[in-house]
This record gives sequence, structure tokens and C-alpha cells, in this order.
Amino acid sequence: MDTELLKTFLEVSRTRHFGRAAEALYLTQSAVSFRIRQLENQLGVNLFTRHRNNIRLTPAGERLLPYAETLMSTWQAARKDVAHTSRHNELSIGASASLWECMLSQWLTRLYQAHSGMQFEARIAQRQSLVKQLHERQLDLLITSEAPKMDEFNSQLLGHFTLALYSAVPARSKAELNYLRLEWGPDFQQHETALLPGDDIPVLTTSSAEIARKFLSELNGCTWLPTAWAKERSDLRSVSDSTTLSRPLYAIWLQNSDKQVQIKELLKTSILD
Repeated sequence: MDTELLKTFLEVSRTRHFGRAAEALYLTQSAVSFRIRQLENQLGVNLFTRHRNNIRLTPAGERLLPYAETLMSTWQAARKDVAHTSRHNELSIGASASLWECMLSQWLTRLYQAHSGMQFEARIAQRQSLVKQLHERQLDLLITSEAPKMDEFNSQLLGHFTLALYSAVPARSKAELNYLRLEWGPDFQQHETALLPGDDIPVLTTSSAEIARKFLSELNGCTWLPTAWAKERSDLRSVSDSTTLSRPLYAIWLQNSDKQVQIKELLKTSILD
């Protein structure tokens, strides 16, 4: 039995809506429908009646519900117990490539110095993927500039960092440079659009600050970089007519995480020093 099928069945039975179940599971609606069909084919029965937006459990679905809840509970307990034996002192931290390059790698060095008995996993991925991993207990801690609005998460504001436009040549204006888009999250794009000409199409889009930095000179470009990080690099020059933007930095973890004590202890070591 594929536990993902049972998890999808439970989410549809909870929401009574394929679209909302898809959002909660970070899947497409067609993927949710396909999983339910797979489960129905395995059991040889229909689990839901579907009449437009009115989705109800069939008698067979009602019968399956307590078994599915018990099976998933047992599976989660087994995973937690088995993982606990090898991961008691291991903590996985997820963030975007640019945050790791500009801030978190230095923070990780300080964590190793302060917590010699810990083992860390530094995971790089897009924010949406990391939120899903956190929700599914595959990740312990997420560092992000945009806090997800989900009730089961705890969040802590760690501070703010400043972004400005930088290039590889001094005293240039935005109009003289090609734009390189370094991804800082969906809500940052609103500020980005307002501060750049509407026809300024990026010649490069990347989630890596180091890649963006490498191509500034080759592409006669400019990009948004953290000011504290950029000032330590002699090859970067601020764009003459650039403004600055303040961005928040959050730590996110599950409210019922069994790593809460370790997480709160780690967060005493500042990231933005």
C-alpha cells in the first residue's frame, strides 16, 4: 500500500474538495484525482460520490476512513521512532541558494563552533518545495524572506537585511546596464517591477548570488544583492541611481516538531551579524 494514496484520501475526505486537497498537498488537482482513482482501483470500490462541487464519502469510503487514519498514524510513529535513533542530534536546515551563499553559510560555521555535538544538513531548494518538505517532516527548519501563512507553523522574525543594485563597473546607472534577475521570492517581484523599467527584460534569471555575480561583468549587468555581502567583495560596485530595499528574514518550523528545543537554541546564534 502506497501511504501517499492514503494521505491523499484523508485530505480529500477532510476538505471534501479536490482543489483544496491539492493545495494542501502541494499537488495539481489532476494528480489528486489520479491518486484517488489508483486507490479505488486497488480496493475495487468507489470511495467518493462526485456531483459537481458536492463530494461525499461512499459507504466504502466511510469504512476505509478509520483504517486509513490508523495506518497513517502508525506509519508516522514508525518513521519518527526509526529516524529518532539516527537523527537525535541531526537537524536539517533549508533555504534558497542565495540565502545560503550570502548569509547562512557563515551562520552554519558559527553553529558548528557553538554546537560541536550536532550534525547539520544544509538543503538548497525553491521556497515552495521547502515548505512542502517542512509540512511533511522531511525538513526541520526553513530560513526564508517570506513566512508561509499556515497555522501549523511557528515563525520567528530574525531581523532584516538590505538589498541594493550592484554591477561590476563603477558609477553606472540602471539605464546603462542589463538586468540580471536574482530571485528573492514572489513578493519581492512587486518591488522589483516598480523599481525597474517595464521593458527591462532580464538577460539572466538565477537563484544563485554567486552565478549572478560571475556574469555581471560578462553581461554588463546589474542585480539585487545584500549590501553587507556585497561590501565585502571588491569586484562589486553599487549602481549610481539605485535605491535600497529592506527584506525580513524568518525562521519557520512545525509547531509540534520534536526538534523545537534544538531549533530555539540554534536561533540564539544570530544570522545577520
